Amino acid sequence: MNKYLFTDGINGVKEVQSQEELQTLVTAASKPELIRIWLFNTNEWISYSRFTNADKQPAPAKKINGAAKAIEAPIAKKPSNGLRGLKRFMAFIVAGTVIFLVYNFTKISWEKTAPLNITADRPSNVPYINMDSLFQSMEMSRGVIIDKVTKTNLRIRNTWPDRITLQLAADHDISSAGNKYYNIQLSIDNSTGYNIDKAVAKLTIWKDNAVSSTDTFHFSNISYAVAPKRMLENDYRGDSISISFQTIKAKAFNFCYSDDKKSNYGNAADRWFCRD
Repeated sequence: MNKYLFTDGINGVKEVQSQEELQTLVTAASKPELIRIWLFNTNEWISYSRFTNADKQPAPAKKINGAAKAIEAPIAKKPSNGLRGLKRFMAFIVAGTVIFLVYNFTKISWEKTAPLNITADRPSNVPYINMDSLFQSMEMSRGVIIDKVTKTNLRIRNTWPDRITLQLAADHDISSAGNKYYNIQLSIDNSTGYNIDKAVAKLTIWKDNAVSSTDTFHFSNISYAVAPKRMLENDYRGDSISISFQTIKAKAFNFCYSDDKKSNYGNAADRWFCRD
């Protein structure tokens, strides 16, 4: 079985197991003039035109008295130790050259782009609520005026995505293989006026419009005065990257959020109230 290395000058080097497979790759090439074929029996890259014009026919047998007679091959002499060493050295050079060419044809080339800065989107399980209308409706149905502290805490619980934001900053490289994100920093901006006990941030890597991988990162004692920051050790590769809160808990305003719930107690007017 014939074996070849094939490149069309664009898509790297491929190992070919048969002449039929080689012909398929040649037909698919967009620029035939860039095609190069490595013949294992000659140890060299040649153009496709040279490959197709090479004389592959065996030499005809000599005729003696009108009958064909095969030419007898001369008896090979046993090579000397020096010649054997030279052949090994040349084989080593050829193998190294092939590895070098394959590596340079197939290695990924990364290009640095502008730094990435994103803020987590508003969760789908936290709808917008007109708080003034809600207070008016509650006071009318109860027949009492809601005190200021209750209004403040209820307003924070219903509008927390506007007051607790998760942000990501990262360096960003691109290549034919996709995107690479590194030197990643997560930070939480807390403008509630209260300390938050703990929060879990989720980082998601997307590939072909599907989740490729996720990581979670825990924060605690999140001050409203200074935004906590976390540098991530890992690099991530994919089509895109996103961040979101998985959970948040703040006893100061009786708040517990989870991304896998619709509410804590089924009260649509106060979905995230809790005393845990």
